[in-house]
Amino acid sequence: MQKRSSLLQASIFFAFLALAFSFNSFQAVAQDSTQTGFKPGGKIWGYAFGDYAYKLHADKELRGNIQYSGLAQDYNSFNFRRIYLGYDYQFTPHISSQFLLAHESSAEGNPNNPDVLSNGNRGVYIKAMNLRFKNVIPRATIVVGQQSTPTFATLADGIWGYRSIEKTIADMRGISSSTDLGIGVFGRIGKNENLGYELMVGNNNGAKLENNNFKKLYTSLYVYLFHKKVVVQGNYETAKTALSPVPKNSSTFRLFAAYKTPATTVGVEAFTQVRSNNNSFLRGVADTAFTDAQASGISFFVTQQLVKEKLRAFARLDAFTPDQQYKADRNYLGGYNTNNELFATIGLDYMPHNNIHIMPNIWLDQFQNKAPGATGALKKDYDFVGRITLYFLFNR
Repeated sequence: MQKRSSLLQASIFFAFLALAFSFNSFQAVAQDSTQTGFKPGGKIWGYAFGDYAYKLHADKELRGNIQYSGLAQDYNSFNFRRIYLGYDYQFTPHISSQFLLAHESSAEGNPNNPDVLSNGNRGVYIKAMNLRFKNVIPRATIVVGQQSTPTFATLADGIWGYRSIEKTIADMRGISSSTDLGIGVFGRIGKNENLGYELMVGNNNGAKLENNNFKKLYTSLYVYLFHKKVVVQGNYETAKTALSPVPKNSSTFRLFAAYKTPATTVGVEAFTQVRSNNNSFLRGVADTAFTDAQASGISFFVTQQLVKEKLRAFARLDAFTPDQQYKADRNYLGGYNTNNELFATIGLDYMPHNNIHIMPNIWLDQFQNKAPGATGALKKDYDFVGRITLYFLFNR
């Protein structure tokens, strides 16, 4: 209870401090814009990606909860997995806003997909709506509202560069959300700005409405090395998630590192997340006990230019464990997941125009069941999908 109170108090203090800095500087920044002859204005931008996908092999147990999980063999479709329509507006040289509408196909072929309306049409939601104040804190931006979180959306997504193919591993496995409603500070340190930090307090409910009193603290520290060809980032996040029937907390540690040049990118991302009292099991005949869950994952990726501005190749391999604290002698309750997963993708990126990408690729997710007695397809099976992905942008 004391930990929850301390986090809430820190969140409130941080929010009021950042707001005070922002609004106290508004008048001074506005005066600066009139002196420089700045004219307010904005722009509409957007992008979309989707595929023709064919499921060449299906896991016989229909396991998993990612893009093509639970679909039968020979399933095929044309589908948009993401559509973005944004508007950025600049009030002054230092004050701007961001608005973003999104449709995202979170799980294909799922009738309960939250991104599909009751009549079967694609749903749209507000992914970003915020005000941004630059240089209130030197070399930093204060962001108030619905915004990208520091976990992977502000750095790793751009370096991986193929969100159009698949989410980064922390996003893909539901470790954190790419967006949250709250207040954040994103800044750089030093003359060359080689050291950066990100600090945010949010609802921990993604783009959904808040439904409890809990808040989440996001932190990130990163450094650029070797003339900014190498970046290393560390994240720590913590949140209270429930009070009953037992208190539950979530703590996440994440490490990301990459080497990037115009021709080649190599990267690795790893995380571990402890969710206290997340799992329950029967101890004896009727006694229910609670235990922590510790999810972990590691991802390796590489992209390589083959023909300048025309053709690139990409490949990625992930390993994911839903709970490192699994014990085979426990009688777990509530649909406990005993499957480790190995994900892989490889493909080509052909660019007939710098804002148009045509990408033949394959998508593989393999299941390895840890439960004693598992044999055959229950022990090991996989989903395998062939795709042609189209990704295009405008005014971006």
